[in-house]
Amino acid sequence: MPDPAPDLPLLRPPQRKVPLGQAICEIPKLFRIGPSGLFDLLRAVAELALARYLLARRSVRQLGIPGKAPTLLNGAHSFVPLSAEQRAIVARISYAMQVAPPRVPWRSDCLVQCLAARRWLGTLGIPARVSIGVKREAGGPLLAHAWLVVDDMAASDTVVTGGDLSGFSEFQVPPSL
Repeated sequence: MPDPAPDLPLLRPPQRKVPLGQAICEIPKLFRIGPSGLFDLLRAVAELALARYLLARRSVRQLGIPGKAPTLLNGAHSFVPLSAEQRAIVARISYAMQVAPPRVPWRSDCLVQCLAARRWLGTLGIPARVSIGVKREAGGPLLAHAWLVVDDMAASDTVVTGGDLSGFSEFQVPPSL
């Protein structure tokens, strides 16, 4: 029986890593960002390591990927508007998750970053959901991508990790999952 899906070229995009020499030269900058910024970067590295470990040992379903937005019985979102302090925390975590992954010695793809940031936000009581989508570039491979979203009812959804999402179509999670 023929394969119902044609062979699609699936490529793993290269991850940009900072060379070790450059990372060592950046050490003096760490002391200029202050104790809270340094703590955020160290926490980001720890969360990335834990997320990488969990991703290797648990199934996608056990990890809750993709995430569903919590809903109330009437179908409305149960998220409440984030306070200014919570928005500042989200911004700090987002920054740490942009800076740390290229500097760790292991591969920290988009999904690892999402899991790390979601866990970190969850420990602070800020709900977030992992979204997964795909895009097909003209004549190119099918690209999959994951990003983390904080649903803020007072503002538009905030993307914590994931970068540029243009051209990606998000998978919809069936209500039964």
